[in-house]
Amino acid sequence: MSKKHIYMISGMGADERVFRRLTFPEGYDVHYLPWINPLGNDEPIGEYAARLARRILHPNPVLLGLSFGGMMSIEIAKQLPVEKVIIVSSVKHKQELPPYYNGMARMLLRNLPDRLLFGNRQHIVRLFMQSGSEEEVQLLKDYMQKKDFRYMRWALATVLSWENEWVPPSMVHIHGSSDRPFPRRYVKPTHTIVKGGHFMVMNRAPEISRIIERELA
Repeated sequence: MSKKHIYMISGMGADERVFRRLTFPEGYDVHYLPWINPLGNDEPIGEYAARLARRILHPNPVLLGLSFGGMMSIEIAKQLPVEKVIIVSSVKHKQELPPYYNGMARMLLRNLPDRLLFGNRQHIVRLFMQSGSEEEVQLLKDYMQKKDFRYMRWALATVLSWENEWVPPSMVHIHGSSDRPFPRRYVKPTHTIVKGGHFMVMNRAPEISRIIERELA
């Protein structure tokens, strides 16, 4: 039997290490799609997704996206056939974005200088990511050492202004009941991890892995 393929997209500015505690069913090869630089501050998410999708080398893959990577997985699924889309700690369409991700937030993002927007972000990131173990804290420290603020501004603006209304027919949405960036009261996932936070891909990995295995069986 020929192998199937899973392509993973991490959260905003993160890398493949956030997925390292997940396990996958036999018969699947796992690949990671790293983030690429946007073409300018206003590149539409659909055009960015099309460029990212060129790195997918196998037909009809499973897409697994975390947080902003979940939104990107949906945008890629608009442009090429996929077996299934699995999103974790993410949203499916614009109605699931919190109401405070609005025009005022976009205006602040546009007008705040880098030193104010990113200067003290460690406090906000730790609050939202709900990290616990030393391994998780170290990953966040590595993330916060990145200075590619151009990408971060583009990604934040893209999340705040996401206008998607299309949901893939083969959608699996795994969400934590205690998620802070995308509070559970605004989303309707297919699977809820009780007391799971935004970093549950690491600290609740066995439960998420079991859901993925059932969905891909």
